[in-house]
Amino acid sequence: MPTINYINPVSELATAQEGSAQAQQDNTFAEQLTQLAILGHGDPYAARQMLAISRAQMGNQLQREAFWFDVIKEEKNSMKKAWELLKE
Repeated sequence: MPTINYINPVSELATAQEGSAQAQQDNTFAEQLTQLAILGHGDPYAARQMLAISRAQMGNQLQREAFWFDVIKEEKNSMKKAWELLKE
């Protein structure tokens, strides 16, 4: 019999939230590099590239977080419906 794997959405949501926190820290660092580049220290192109990448990563993590939050809400609703059916 094949094994059916279960993905724990709460665990995935926690992972996505950790990723969001890391992306925000990366964004802060990239903003600091951009400010230094404006002042003449460092490569402005590399700073802009890093800023763009970190902001894209923030958006991806926020989408991932929203997806898993929706999955949790759907599972909660289906469990409520199943419980109501069992009561009857």
